[in-house]
Amino acid sequence: MNGNTDRSIVNPNVNCLQGKRCPECGSFGPLEITVSMRLLLYDNGTDNAEDGATEYGEDTPVTCCACQHEGTFGEFDD
Repeated sequence: MNGNTDRSIVNPNVNCLQGKRCPECGSFGPLEITVSMRLLLYDNGTDNAEDGATEYGEDTPVTCCACQHEGTFGEFDD
């Protein structure tokens, strides 16, 4: 692990990234994450489906925006 490895620093995230931290550089985010999303596809483009939900889980690919480390969302647990 490189960068800020001091685990005594309190994670400032209280929402989607709560408990997440880059295992390489110690950044608390932001993270680039690949999600699955339901859309309505028309000939001229897309629109959100009724639920418009995005889905991701512990196996979802993630990239740290600070150092470009790649892993899964679960590997970014603080």
